[in-house]
Amino acid sequence: MKSQDLCGYLERLRSSRNISQEIFTNGIVSLRQYRRYLSGESDIPFQVADKLSDRLGVQTINLLGEIEATRFEEKRKVDKFYNSVVNNSKDDVLSMISYFENLEFIDPENKLLFQHGLSLYLLITEQATRSVTVQKNKEIINYPSILKRTIITLYEMVILSSILDYSDDPDDTAEISVRLKTFLVNRSFIIGTGHEPIFNLVLFRLARYSGKNNLYDDVINYCNMGIERNHSHKFYYLLDYFYYYSALSYYSLGDMPNYEIMLVKCFHALQTEGNQKKIEKFSSLISEDFNINFKDFVISFYQKQNQE
Repeated sequence: MKSQDLCGYLERLRSSRNISQEIFTNGIVSLRQYRRYLSGESDIPFQVADKLSDRLGVQTINLLGEIEATRFEEKRKVDKFYNSVVNNSKDDVLSMISYFENLEFIDPENKLLFQHGLSLYLLITEQATRSVTVQKNKEIINYPSILKRTIITLYEMVILSSILDYSDDPDDTAEISVRLKTFLVNRSFIIGTGHEPIFNLVLFRLARYSGKNNLYDDVINYCNMGIERNHSHKFYYLLDYFYYYSALSYYSLGDMPNYEIMLVKCFHALQTEGNQKKIEKFSSLISEDFNINFKDFVISFYQKQNQE
């Protein structure tokens, strides 16, 4: 557990009990040093943490367990908030905003994702412009300094990838795309790779950006990564899009056999999920892109297979 996380939780308990920082730290540590612990400038010694815990009437060993339980619940709620934003569930978003705005976050990563999600919500609801949203997210992750780092967290990758969607600066987006690709090549440089929906969202954005810039081999590579992760973890987030973007790329490259296979797999992914609105959406997209009837195409594909 990070020293800063422990301090953050102690601070949260102190605040909830309306104890001033001066009284809380008196006789244990200077207020100036305590604030260094909170900012992460210094690591808090166990003896100091033990005395501060005792002042709150909590045993340190129990405190550590409470922190982990609180961190897990905080992460669950932030993930729910972010998914509500991405899925444009405005009522759910509004019901959670006030809770998070007044929260002393235990995990700085959870705070990052909340701030990012909130910026996207303001954009979606037309309370902020694209340029304002891009600037806000750059500030959240300390851009462009983040591009020089050798290690990045998954949440930072998500925020960085969002700039690909909303920035109108081709130099920015090109550099971000290259940097994200570097991190993906060596995933040991990414902290927190176990969160499949979030990771898939990064791959989805990279695939979409690459397609817009006619980088079809990159699109196929990112989609293959997303498809592989979905299957290996038995998760299906954005699987239909990965097949669809692959089909578009193979079609553009003139690889008709793989184009047909990916389109059929897209059809099956949609049918498995059973979301009729999404099926209609993809059917319309595919009709526009390839001038075909999606369902008739799949039937024709299997008829040809049976004849061979």
